[in-house]
Amino acid sequence: MPDKEWTLMFYFASDNPLTPSVVSQLKALKQAGFRPDVNVVAHFDPQAEDTPSHIFDVNLINKLHSPLESEDGFEPNDPYVRTLMEDKLWSDEKDRNGQKIRDQLKIALAEKNIAYDPPIPSNGVENSTEALAGFDTRGTDRSEKQRFKERKFQEPGPKESLSTFLKFCSEKYTAKHYMLFILGHGMVVGNDIFLFDEHVESDEQSLSLIGLGEVLNGFAQAVRNQGAEFELVSFHSCSVSSVELAHELQFDQRGQFRGTANYVLASQGPAFVGSWPYREIVIRVLNDVERLKNLDKEARAIEIKKMLVKIHKYILHNSSDFLLAGYSFQVTLCDLNKVSGVTAILKNLSNELVEGLDQPMMKNLILLAHWQSISFWREIYTDLYDFCFCLRNLCDEFGKITGEKIGLIDAIGTTCGEILALLVAGDHVDDDMLIVRTDFAGPAYQYSHGLSVYFPWSAPSRGFMSQYEQYRFSATSWHTFLEKYFVATKRATRQDEDIAFPMKADLPARTMSSAEELQEDIVSICFNNEGPLNSSFALGNPEPLAGGKVDVRDPMGDSCNCGSIKNYPYDTRRLKQRAKEAAEPAFPIGFKTFNLF
Repeated sequence: MPDKEWTLMFYFASDNPLTPSVVSQLKALKQAGFRPDVNVVAHFDPQAEDTPSHIFDVNLINKLHSPLESEDGFEPNDPYVRTLMEDKLWSDEKDRNGQKIRDQLKIALAEKNIAYDPPIPSNGVENSTEALAGFDTRGTDRSEKQRFKERKFQEPGPKESLSTFLKFCSEKYTAKHYMLFILGHGMVVGNDIFLFDEHVESDEQSLSLIGLGEVLNGFAQAVRNQGAEFELVSFHSCSVSSVELAHELQFDQRGQFRGTANYVLASQGPAFVGSWPYREIVIRVLNDVERLKNLDKEARAIEIKKMLVKIHKYILHNSSDFLLAGYSFQVTLCDLNKVSGVTAILKNLSNELVEGLDQPMMKNLILLAHWQSISFWREIYTDLYDFCFCLRNLCDEFGKITGEKIGLIDAIGTTCGEILALLVAGDHVDDDMLIVRTDFAGPAYQYSHGLSVYFPWSAPSRGFMSQYEQYRFSATSWHTFLEKYFVATKRATRQDEDIAFPMKADLPARTMSSAEELQEDIVSICFNNEGPLNSSFALGNPEPLAGGKVDVRDPMGDSCNCGSIKNYPYDTRRLKQRAKEAAEPAFPIGFKTFNLF
């Protein structure tokens, strides 16, 4: 049986400009205090070159000095500044005399009758600090220096790093309950550049949504085999709270429920370093641990949910001060065990929306609902509840104006209402639902309701849709709707519009000379087929053209690879010519109506 009650794991993937700010978050963990039956383990990957990742057993030395005592938050009038240096877990790193630091600490503490023998972290690679110790590059030939350089910079990618850290915690810090907090940059749905690390030698410099699901599921299986519970996975990251993430964590490739963590805590919008009060979060667990362990299983599950609701409230309350700087905030707590109820109904909606795109009126209703509903991260994500809310209202309004219910429009409105019923957020009276709590601070996210869905205005670059189709979320057929939406809502070329709507009806459409047609073909091929827009979906090709470049995007997550809110064609040629030259599937222009009603 596990020997502790709780293990709190903090994975700070800050190998980017976040590093200096993250140090204060690490210090907050230590300032929370300690209890003998709670482990607090933190992983910290700094940005500075040649600086290795660190793993801390937070308050390790304090626990060794007072093995049976607790300190739930240090005395408020104690001005002593606590540091993490003494809590670092050392492996084989050596001092200037060639002695292992770990052994030297063991000797020093033994003089105070303290036994020092913490777990040895394993990151799967040779430690760069050890590689530097005692290695003199003077007099060595170029090949030896190169080998040293390769050895020195060897570092696992984010997927391997996170997996190794979780494995280390499950084996060396066993407990009855686990919580995981991940802090890192980058989008995970629609970008797959989560936890980007430029210093790794691995081909995988970032973590995809599928990879994230694999890592977390592997950890969940390991702790379940110990008879423990993976209670919470939380993401101190931008725009992670989504239905795609929930599905990826809870379903396997066959669509069978597998279960990872019981709850997920994340934001639909931006999350700022300093917005999560880690000191108070840890103190909350320290304060509750004694009470929780004396309850039966059912009562304990109820009280754990209450504890997580308090943590959700702490984050929201702490983030309200960011309004002073002009930043709004949003945070959601979801019960992942209830996500399966959304799948079938959302699949019905996806199929109805696909059919609706063939009807000009319904297509306009979908476009207007998309425009009205709240979006996140430069229009990549849309709040699923708010989109269904706006679309249902538009369908109802159409029925009131026409005085009758029209088949598909009425059906879509009804299905939207069913989804709204599933995504209603809980409160203190009733929180036994998918979205346990969701709330916002500031006007920017006042229409947020907890879970987003990937819904850009135009096709993403780099052929992302083929990858999106591999998500567990594909069981909802949302990707099928998106693929048709990108095509059906794209504006016609100027030439096509000029022909359909000439300025003067009695004037013939302007024709191009052979030289002008050649010039346009050359421009189109250079820009689309050979240039930055050479992607599978932008050109309608099943695969990107060989040798083509891809769009440049900021690996830090400050930029996105989503399409513009303006869904314009990239090829200026007429539809027939473009479909022939670029292998783009033809679609009806749909000029019959531009009015909503």
